[in-house]
Amino acid sequence: MKFALAQSLRGLPAPRSRVRGYGAGKADALALGWFEDQKLASHGWWSALPQSVKKAVQHQLKRPGVTLEWGSTSTIQMPKGPWANIVIIGLGKRAEWSDRRNRLAARRLIRQALSSRWSGIAIAFQKLTPDDAQQAVENSLLAAYDYRVHRQAPKAGWPEVKHMTFVAKDVNAEHAAAIKRGATIAEMVNHARDLANTPGGLMTPKTLAAAAVKIARGRKLKVKVLTPVQMAKLKMGALLGVGKGSDEPPRLIVMEYSGGKKSDQPVVFVGKGITFDSGGYNLKPGASMNEMHMDMSGGAAAISAIAAMADLKLKINAVAIIPAAENMVSGSGFRPGDILKSMSGLNIEIGNTDAEGRLVLADGLTYAQKFYKPQVLVDVATLTGAALVALGQEATALLTKNANLQTAGTEIGEASGDYVWPLPMWEEYDGLVKATFGDVTNSGKSRWGGTIEGGIFLSKFVKN
Repeated sequence: MKFALAQSLRGLPAPRSRVRGYGAGKADALALGWFEDQKLASHGWWSALPQSVKKAVQHQLKRPGVTLEWGSTSTIQMPKGPWANIVIIGLGKRAEWSDRRNRLAARRLIRQALSSRWSGIAIAFQKLTPDDAQQAVENSLLAAYDYRVHRQAPKAGWPEVKHMTFVAKDVNAEHAAAIKRGATIAEMVNHARDLANTPGGLMTPKTLAAAAVKIARGRKLKVKVLTPVQMAKLKMGALLGVGKGSDEPPRLIVMEYSGGKKSDQPVVFVGKGITFDSGGYNLKPGASMNEMHMDMSGGAAAISAIAAMADLKLKINAVAIIPAAENMVSGSGFRPGDILKSMSGLNIEIGNTDAEGRLVLADGLTYAQKFYKPQVLVDVATLTGAALVALGQEATALLTKNANLQTAGTEIGEASGDYVWPLPMWEEYDGLVKATFGDVTNSGKSRWGGTIEGGIFLSKFVKN
C-alpha cells in the first residue's frame, strides 16, 4: 500500500505534497468522518465539496437507520463526479473520541474497502496531526494484512488497497515523516505475523535463525547463531533439555543493534522461540495443538522489533535474544520429574513438559545478563493460556517488580494500541514454583494464577 498527502480535494493527490517514496492514484472512494453532535456545514471540507456530493450526503443522512453513531458507516454510490463512492463514517460524540477509536476507524475503513474491492481511498481529515497520520498508516497496513503464502489466488485476484491519500489543509514535512514511520512499524509487525503464521514444518529453529540473518542484511544489525555444541559449553541445560526430543536441533539467535553511544547499556529483548509445541510428554489435546507453530511469536516479535529500530535509526543500543527449539515427543525427550540444570546454575524440576517456554527463556535471560548487562530486560512470549483466561484477547499480561517499568509498559501499550495490563508478583506467590527435588519447578500443583506462576519462575533467573 502506498500513501500520499494532499492539501486539496481537487485533483487528488496534489503532486507537490506527495510523500517521497510513496505514490498514489485515483481514489475509488472518498471517506468523510462526522461527529454526531456536529452540523454538516461545520465540517472542515463541506464548502469544498461539489454540490452533487453535498446533496447526496444530506439525502443519505435523512434515510431511516442512517446515523453518525460511533462505528457506523454509510456508502453512497455516485454516478458522476471525481469519486465513485462517498463513505460517511460516524465518529460518535466528539467528547468520546479517543486514540482507540481513531485506530479502529482506520481498520474498519480498510476492511470495507477490501470487501468492496476499492483499490484507492482518499480520507478527508478535518484536522490531521502527525500522530494521527502515523496511526492511520499503521492500522491501515495491519488491517490489510492477510497470510496468503500457501493459497492459490482467485481468478479475480486478491482484493487490495493499493493507495491511500490523506487530505488535510495543514499537512507538512512532519506528516510525511510520520507516514514513513508508521509504514516502517506496520511492515515489521506484519513481518512478525508472517514468521508466526508459517507452519511448524517449515519454521524450525534453523529456519527461524535464517530469517533473522536475512532481515539483518542491509541493516545496521549483527547476528550470531549458537549451535547446540556452543550452548553446551555455556551449560544451557534448560534450552537444550527442551530441544533434545526433536530431530531439529535448537538454536540461540542473538541480534545486536548499535544506535547509541558505546557506553550506553542496551535494552535487551528475549523472545520465546518454540517453533512447535506438542506439549512433550504432557501432550496437548488435539484441538489445542493446531496453532502451536505460533508458539515462537515472542521470538518473531523480537526479531522484527529490532529490525524496526534499525530502520527508524533509533539512538539506542538494543539486543534481541531468541532461544529457539521444538518441544516434541520422542525417546530422547525430557520427562516430567526430570531435573534440568540451567545456565544460571539453578536446578529446574520438571513439573510439566508443556511449561517449556519458561525453560528456554530462563537460559535466554541468563545469557542476556552475562554478556550484555542490560539497562532494561524484557521477555516477550506466548507463555501460557492462563493469560487469556485472565485478560481475554484484548490485552497482554505485564509482569514486573519494577514500578517504573510497569507504568512505562502500560503507557506504551495505550499509545501503541498493543494494550497491556499488570498482574502482581508478590512474594506470597513464591510457593507456586517451590520444588521438591530441585531448586525451582517449572510448574507447581496449583490450578490458580498460571500467568503469575510463569512470571515468578522467570524472576528467579533475573538479578536486579
